Amino acid sequence: MTGRGLQGRHLARLLLLAAFALDLIPAFLFVSAPNFIGPMSAEPPSRLVWLIPAVGIALNLAGLAWMVRLYLSDSEARPSAFRFTHR
Repeated sequence: MTGRGLQGRHLARLLLLAAFALDLIPAFLFVSAPNFIGPMSAEPPSRLVWLIPAVGIALNLAGLAWMVRLYLSDSEARPSAFRFTHR
């Protein structure tokens, strides 16, 4: 791999580190958030309240998995190599 390729690899490693670090911040905020204690007769929140963050988290994890897949792929493969890689 050339010097330019190694520099790009280093930049990709830093971008992955930044993406994982930014994902830890909302997780920490969710865990450390204060909880409102309401009366026992209060209605539980609707499913939509939990569905929207769940979809966001799933899409975020899918994006991170895609970034890792691109990072681990062979950057100097032949143009026809895509036919033979089954991941």
